[in-house]
Amino acid sequence: MSRILYILIAIVMLGFIVTVHEFGHYLVGRLCGIGILEFSVGFGPKLVGFKRKGIAYSLRMIPLGGYCAFVGEDEENTAPNAMNNQPVWKRLLTVAAGPAMNFLLAFVFCTVLLSNFIIAEYQPRVAYIYENTPAAECGLELGDVIVEINGVAVSYDGDGVMTARDVIATSDLDAPLSLLIERGGERVSMEVQPERIEDSETGEVRYQLGIAFGGRTYRFGEALGRSCGYMVEFTGEMLKALKDLVFHGTGVDDMMGPVGIISFVSDQVSSQKLYAVVNLTFFLSLNIGIMNLLPLPSLDGGRLIFLILEAIRRKPIPPEKEGMVHAIGLGLLLMLFVFITYKDILRLFTGG
Repeated sequence: MSRILYILIAIVMLGFIVTVHEFGHYLVGRLCGIGILEFSVGFGPKLVGFKRKGIAYSLRMIPLGGYCAFVGEDEENTAPNAMNNQPVWKRLLTVAAGPAMNFLLAFVFCTVLLSNFIIAEYQPRVAYIYENTPAAECGLELGDVIVEINGVAVSYDGDGVMTARDVIATSDLDAPLSLLIERGGERVSMEVQPERIEDSETGEVRYQLGIAFGGRTYRFGEALGRSCGYMVEFTGEMLKALKDLVFHGTGVDDMMGPVGIISFVSDQVSSQKLYAVVNLTFFLSLNIGIMNLLPLPSLDGGRLIFLILEAIRRKPIPPEKEGMVHAIGLGLLLMLFVFITYKDILRLFTGG
């Protein structure tokens, strides 16, 4: 596939993640009875659109975003279904629904990742044989299971893999290793002389047979349970990276906007294919969910702060004042967006 196709896949992935975010606002807003002016996939000039039950639906030219515009979102409106006239709990749920949908999407793709791509446990089963190695010459075949090595029993699990490696490392390697393997329900004995490999730079010596062990992925039930822990671990790493960025400036040069993200994603998809699509959809959706919850003006997190303050004060903050704060925050974010995009484009041309 050409480079252009991989770029298009990256654009569709990013647009899909943002659309899911906006659909969360849309869905919960409608369930709460809040009026919706328009639900848009993409932004910029409108390509196609239609109107149904008073809501405009549109597909716009730039597929990297989208929005759900509510009645009375940032201004006074006397309509009964205006957002500013709804109870604070309805508005809070509607605002929080966007990041929540990103977390749900991340959970789904994390489950797919763990149940199809991530190795849960390695097993002493031959999954790959390297050419011109002792394993290739002694007659080992793909799918062979090592049952014993030099008389030491090897269990069919991760501990068995460690046992096999330990025996190889501690045996008298001037003599061949004795293997007992299981192949097609039968057991076969063979001998193999490990190959001595010395690192020319470090001088480190290791011995190899020339095989790669296979493994099993998580079962679906295991993946469901493990996904929550996996997401918590990634969230902790993201928050730590964000803290280091804010307080120490660590990673400033690695910041990417849409241009950089699309370039990075297209490179990953071109080399890792379906795995990259699943892995990056998980990672980017989780990232967008977390970033939108930051307590910054114009982001969902900033709006949630205003709603929490309203619940505590038991009276709303004037919409024009809140709107002004969000407008200033949006302006600052757009300035940051322009700066990062400039760096992304510079990176593309300089190869940085």
